[in-house]
Amino acid sequence: MSPRRRLPRALVAVAAAASVFATAGCVGLPSTSSVAPGKAVDAKDDSEPLAVEPLTASAYDDPRQIATGFLRAQMSAHDDYQAARTFLTGDASRRWRPGTAVTVFAGDSDITATRPDTTTVRLSVPVVATIDADGHLVRQPSTTRRDLRFTVSSTAGGWRLSQVPDGLGVWISSTDVARLFSRVNVYYPAAYGRSLVPDPRLLPRQGLATALARAALSAPPQWLRPAIATSLPTGTALAVDAVPVRDGEADVALSSRASAADNPARAALWASVTATVMQAPEVRSVSVRVGGARLETDNLPAQVSDPSQVGYSITADSLDEVISRSGAYLAWTHAQANDSVSGTDARAAQGRPVLPAVPADWSLLAAGQGGRQIAAISNDRTSVRRWLNGTDVTVPDLGNQLVRPAFDSSGWLWVAGRTSSASTPSSQASRSKRTGDTSSAALWALDTTSTSPTRTPTALDVQWLGASSVTSLSVSPEGSRVALTIRDGDDARAVVAAVERDERGRPVSLGPAHDIAPGVHDVKDVVWADGTSLAVLGTSDGLLQPTLVPLDDAPVPLGGVTGASSLVSTLDGRSGLFVRTDANTVFTRQGSSWSSFLTRGDLIAPRS
Repeated sequence: MSPRRRLPRALVAVAAAASVFATAGCVGLPSTSSVAPGKAVDAKDDSEPLAVEPLTASAYDDPRQIATGFLRAQMSAHDDYQAARTFLTGDASRRWRPGTAVTVFAGDSDITATRPDTTTVRLSVPVVATIDADGHLVRQPSTTRRDLRFTVSSTAGGWRLSQVPDGLGVWISSTDVARLFSRVNVYYPAAYGRSLVPDPRLLPRQGLATALARAALSAPPQWLRPAIATSLPTGTALAVDAVPVRDGEADVALSSRASAADNPARAALWASVTATVMQAPEVRSVSVRVGGARLETDNLPAQVSDPSQVGYSITADSLDEVISRSGAYLAWTHAQANDSVSGTDARAAQGRPVLPAVPADWSLLAAGQGGRQIAAISNDRTSVRRWLNGTDVTVPDLGNQLVRPAFDSSGWLWVAGRTSSASTPSSQASRSKRTGDTSSAALWALDTTSTSPTRTPTALDVQWLGASSVTSLSVSPEGSRVALTIRDGDDARAVVAAVERDERGRPVSLGPAHDIAPGVHDVKDVVWADGTSLAVLGTSDGLLQPTLVPLDDAPVPLGGVTGASSLVSTLDGRSGLFVRTDANTVFTRQGSSWSSFLTRGDLIAPRS
């Protein structure tokens, strides 16, 4: 499946006047170039930009209107923000530089303009988000306001701003974000294996192919770096700050440094650039060149339009079947059925592995390798048990307070809990000892490709865990990121972290914790809803409810379920979510509400 079919498409067309944001060397805000990206001759009309008429200053505007008009006119970047510059004096226009980031404000009606004295206008502006130079959206608390002070002067053409705040940058309203930006993924090659890791961004619609290519060559965010391959030669960049598109083919010309890459690095580069740039609506294939010649690598086809053509994959397929449990009995069930009774039939099990019976004293089940692997935790949460193709496999003792395990796409079984400080990495144990705790949080990975009972599980080094407890975990579809629920004292929060693996693919440590859903408290569970969003079960708006948390957008509360205790995901976004309850019932998402799916038992989503 091509990246374009997997990824969000353009929401609405970009305004012709809203051209590329102006700042050299930035991913999200590229500089203006005389070489403009081309347009496919057969591109559909819905990719055409819609014209907008930007505001310009009038001789009749009072100082407060001049200040608010300056912010509103920044909706158009045409001709280096010519419309916005009409609100400035010549000196102020020369000093104002749009900057490397964008501030998003709520709306014109919420801006308060005052005039403390004859030469000053003060704006109080409600800020909802910022978009950094790389295109990452950072939401702000709902009460955030910024005070902006402008100096005004009377000129022959009327009032104008003679001084703007230092580092003001670009300001646009929230209603203009969807018109000016596209929600895209930048794909990076994983440090181990042949998968691509998505990093959601907001990039300008105008010149999108160029912005995407530049982003694919940029460094990943700090928290994600331990999971990303770093094989590109230092200094690899676009040779020209533009990516022309001719007859549907994006021409990505790279600097000469790229030619020093070996064959594996070249394949990774082709995969990353192709998967990323193919999201531009006018692009149907990608060509990567150095010095006018195509950058060759092993088995490179004549035309490249999908990362699978160079041996890479985007792991984001949703599940058609889940496993329901009733007593000791496990059964294959259609995930899209209205309930487990109607969904459990011979067709659901066709071509699927035979499932084992699981004794009643084992719970918190997980499934991997398409159901060939089943894992469970003892009811006293001190032991792990595993079944391979229906046969019981011995698992070494790990610790206590074990949580529901998770399989990753590489065949590793992840388990979290607590154990004695002596059996955890020294960096974690030392922090626990300082708190007086004789045990510490631990995270293990078991190689499920081995049936040897003597194979020692890997205890991951997670330096930031300290005396905290891990109460749930979920591994991303491609296995390069892990989501955890961390309890610190009276509250629990959800975080994601990059997985660092050794040359054999063994997980050895986690990168820095990256907080998600700061507005959700007392988190009980977190699961990956798809490759770029998570579902978090916790308290938001005073209600215990699941919340959909895109990594690049605002959280979306999904409504409460009485007694909700944990979540299940088939990796199909909000429509693929299920809620388990403490009464051993399961609810499924039906439209905008929750409906009973399983009246007694458990539900497991098998990983491939």
